[in-house]
Amino acid sequence: MPNSKQMIKYGELLTYYLSLFTKKQQSYLVDYFLYDLSLQEIANKYQVTVMAISDSINRSKKVLDEYEKKLCLYQKACQRRKVYNEIRQSSVKQKLMEIDEF
Repeated sequence: MPNSKQMIKYGELLTYYLSLFTKKQQSYLVDYFLYDLSLQEIANKYQVTVMAISDSINRSKKVLDEYEKKLCLYQKACQRRKVYNEIRQSSVKQKLMEIDEF
């Protein structure tokens, strides 16, 4: 089971990438990362094996990591949040433009 830091990370990644998964995967991921259900509870809910849920969650975590590595949506959002927290400082516009540069 992932630690609480990983649970938060993947929960936040789902904010950006959940729609890229199948409906079934979305259900598993939401139940696991957002509703904090155990693998056994999810398996019972969908009448599948714990191994099927575990495999799906583990594959999905790898996919989430790959999406973030390529798209950086979460990373950029974190950077934006930091800049927005500094909004009263000068050069905020320049900082935001730097974040969005490719």
